[in-house]
Amino acid sequence: MNAIPAPADSQRLSPDDVISRLKRLQAFEIQSARLLGGWLPGVERWEIKHEIALHLWQDAQHSRELRTRLWELRVMNPDRAPDPAVAKVIAGLACAQADYEFLAGHYLVFKAELVAAYHSIVANIHKVYDAPTIAIIQRLLPEKEAQLKWARRELPALQDSGEKQRQASRWTAWIRMLLGQVGGIAGTEPVTGAEAVPPPGSSCPLPFPGALRDSRFKLSESGMAMPDENDTEAKVLFQFFNYSQEMQAAETLGSILWETAGMEWDFYYDIARHCYDEERHSALGESRLRQLGHHVTDFPNCVANYAWRQLYDPLRRYTALTYVIEADGFKYKHETYQEHMKNGDTESAQAVLYDIIDETNHVRFGQKWVPKMMANGGYGEPLEKLVAECRDIVVSHSTSALQRAFAIQHRKAGSAPTSAAME
Repeated sequence: MNAIPAPADSQRLSPDDVISRLKRLQAFEIQSARLLGGWLPGVERWEIKHEIALHLWQDAQHSRELRTRLWELRVMNPDRAPDPAVAKVIAGLACAQADYEFLAGHYLVFKAELVAAYHSIVANIHKVYDAPTIAIIQRLLPEKEAQLKWARRELPALQDSGEKQRQASRWTAWIRMLLGQVGGIAGTEPVTGAEAVPPPGSSCPLPFPGALRDSRFKLSESGMAMPDENDTEAKVLFQFFNYSQEMQAAETLGSILWETAGMEWDFYYDIARHCYDEERHSALGESRLRQLGHHVTDFPNCVANYAWRQLYDPLRRYTALTYVIEADGFKYKHETYQEHMKNGDTESAQAVLYDIIDETNHVRFGQKWVPKMMANGGYGEPLEKLVAECRDIVVSHSTSALQRAFAIQHRKAGSAPTSAAME
């Protein structure tokens, strides 16, 4: 049998070295997910929004993979004594003034260094003694490298003027200096130079009060009008256009992911999944619209639901989404599923069924996390009062005729959702 090559003893990372690096990298991964969520509403290009939502979910999963290995290495609480360098870098990255700046700094500098740090760990640990660490990193690296490949291919097009190129170059140079101030991504490099000073005018634009769309979209203050009850084609179009509008839900969840501080790691992991699911529902709607001969930009796009939710704190936003908007919509979705099956429209029926499965999970997320958010934020009233308040908010503000109608029905019934009622 051929011997497995290993680094020289003098170069090999000790178990303590591995633990130190993995702790920092797993923290960067979950904070990257939070940051991408915060910037999601502020990115204009529609296709890039979709990709960012996928990437933030991947980042959350990469954090989980690293935490699993840390537990095996007897680090029971990876979040104890958080590294201030992580918060410093994430806060710096957040302060970009345009999406092309943010994305260039986050992907072409920050994530590029993450990838290099993972390769460095694999190259400098014992191939037998620490094989589980190698296996975990080799599982996550293809996704991380695919993110980087995507960014290198797609992001230069956003810098479509000399001025934008200059600003992006200035921003990425500062991000490199910022990373130098904390010893690099893994904290293993010599600290370089004086304290990094951001470019003039840099301040954090998060959270975004409104969700941006690119120039292809015609914006509207209201959602699509309800179709005639007897017009089957119009009803299908209405349902799947509204699915495409769930990008607003993803953007709201991204803002919650960023703005909600002081929660346990699992909260951010679940919200990242919820955000990604809503992006998938938007893509689901777009896919069905294409099959029906339309593009999502054929119809006026409404971003008002994101805007009114931003008027409220993350607790009320999340309660409105999970306990009201999602929970109140199950009856309609089950009815439309049955109608699609009756009409032989299995494509629409399957899409709706997958949505029902996801939404059931989301309501469970709400039942798990809303009480903990209440405790975290010092909300002392009963849960039922919070849900009733959020239902009134949806009735008053939602631009979706369906959301308002369902909220009114449940308000009259005085109902509170339970998991059993949603399945």
